[in-house]
Amino acid sequence: MPLFSTRRHPHTHSTSSSSRRRERYYHRRDPDHVAAGYKAALANPNTTSAGRKLAKHELRAMGRSTHVPFMTKVKRTFGIRSTPRRKREQEKYYEREHRHRRRY
Repeated sequence: MPLFSTRRHPHTHSTSSSSRRRERYYHRRDPDHVAAGYKAALANPNTTSAGRKLAKHELRAMGRSTHVPFMTKVKRTFGIRSTPRRKREQEKYYEREHRHRRRY
């Protein structure tokens, strides 16, 4: 390889600018989906207080609302879930049994 090469990065391949533009378009995050994830983190009872704080900060930086309904806060405080534990455990057991039976 010559000492003064014309290529800046010898290991990269050149691509047309239009394909580069297309690539960026498909890998760009949708702001609405990102905001929805942060809102979900605020309502999730398993999210830590540090996680909620970060989610609120990010939502405010995006100019979005950080309002969490009062009932959601009450449910989080008392550990009330939308699906009772007993029903969740029954569904898990049912799935495990059916998965086991399908293999044979």
